[in-house]
Amino acid sequence: MSSKKERIEEIKNDLRRWHSEGYDLDLILESLKNRDVKKFVELYKKYKKLIPEMKRYEEILKNYDDPQAHRYMKMLKKPLEFEENQEDIDEYVRKKREVEESEDEILNLLAGVKSEEVSSGLNPEFTFENYVVHDGNELAYTAANKIIESPGSINPLIIYGESGTGKTHLLNAIGHKYVEKNLRVIYKNSEEIILSRDVNYDVDVLLIDDFHLLLERDELHPLINLIVENFSKEGKQLVVASNFKVDYYAVEPSLRAKLESGISVKLANPSEDARLKILKIKVTELNVDIDEEVILYLTKNMGNLSRLVSTIKKIVAFSKILGEKPSISMAADIIKTRVSLQPGVSYLVEEEKPYRSISYFKETVERGYEGVVITRINPNRFEQLYNIRGNVYWLTDHPTSLKSVPPVLENINYFLEGYLEGKHVLYMDGIDFLMSKNTPDSVIQFIRHMVDAISETRVILIISINPKTIEERYVKMMERELEIA
Repeated sequence: MSSKKERIEEIKNDLRRWHSEGYDLDLILESLKNRDVKKFVELYKKYKKLIPEMKRYEEILKNYDDPQAHRYMKMLKKPLEFEENQEDIDEYVRKKREVEESEDEILNLLAGVKSEEVSSGLNPEFTFENYVVHDGNELAYTAANKIIESPGSINPLIIYGESGTGKTHLLNAIGHKYVEKNLRVIYKNSEEIILSRDVNYDVDVLLIDDFHLLLERDELHPLINLIVENFSKEGKQLVVASNFKVDYYAVEPSLRAKLESGISVKLANPSEDARLKILKIKVTELNVDIDEEVILYLTKNMGNLSRLVSTIKKIVAFSKILGEKPSISMAADIIKTRVSLQPGVSYLVEEEKPYRSISYFKETVERGYEGVVITRINPNRFEQLYNIRGNVYWLTDHPTSLKSVPPVLENINYFLEGYLEGKHVLYMDGIDFLMSKNTPDSVIQFIRHMVDAISETRVILIISINPKTIEERYVKMMERELEIA
């Protein structure tokens, strides 16, 4: 009876958690309402299996900034739609990774980063010498030093956190310290372990990256069990890095006990100050001259640590190819990952400064679209800053001889409707200013109207906002109405 009650409680907890995380539970709740037990159990088991997979893909897809990734991201709250499209999503991710791997090799070569073969599989770039300790990784750093001083004292050590928090760097840094102590070390990605199915590693230290890929597959749990058992012996050390906590997964009691005999430590995204320190270290390593304003721009506009480091390599490589000093416009162009905006679609760009949105706008004009701008920046200043000439209108209620549009929604609507025929790309900022001159709800309604009108044309709309200047609930409303670019 007790186990039955526990099982019911587990199901309730899962449903509550899935609901709080925003997953579409309409069908499963409908089966519960209709007392269709068979259907409910079928859906519950399916959701239990699919949701961890969806979380994994969410961690991957959020690193990509193109319409296809955005479309797939929307499926990641709808389990059955995800199941139907999982093969397509997997193929998309596989191709992206192939491109990234090739690109990384080329960028390392162009940026002057030396690569060397290491028998342990460790990356020579990731050491404690260039590891920045901050509030988000201090506990993990302390635990790492503990096991370096005394191998096997915490076994296993589980490092977890979302993509881009520095798990791989810390894992490799630990490995390098063990190599200095003349211990036999090997670093493995979970995919290598899945392919080899090997459990016997004749080393003192085993480091496993992307450990969640093993935990997600029930048939691999016996393999994990044997590996953990082999490395629980005295003097041996197992360190794993995972995107999620182990207790998120349903594992059998014996394996859970082995994993919980160690310690789990979380890595959180670095603060802006920490990202700035990390980027300055990377710039020093690459021995390149980059202005402070470019470094500050990157730290303000990128939170993901892995992408931040990759981007600085790209900037160095591009500057060498073009023979130009790295600039903010170059950084903005690289960050945006070349999104090709589609006709009939309205896009939202969230940024503190409008570099990405302007880059999208200029690229679309180069494709043969006629551009029209409504901006809170004085048109003369706007044209000077972004090298854009022509249809630039000042969003202002200040009397002026310059081309302008007053912050009256009816007037703006009438003005924009004049550009809904032909190939136009419409750029607009100053949404926070509009909300201060009207009501936020009326501005949202205006945006909805424009999105609907544009969907039946060949026109593209780009709206740039600084999310820090707009109440969060209105930002969320805009995110629902527009495609995020």
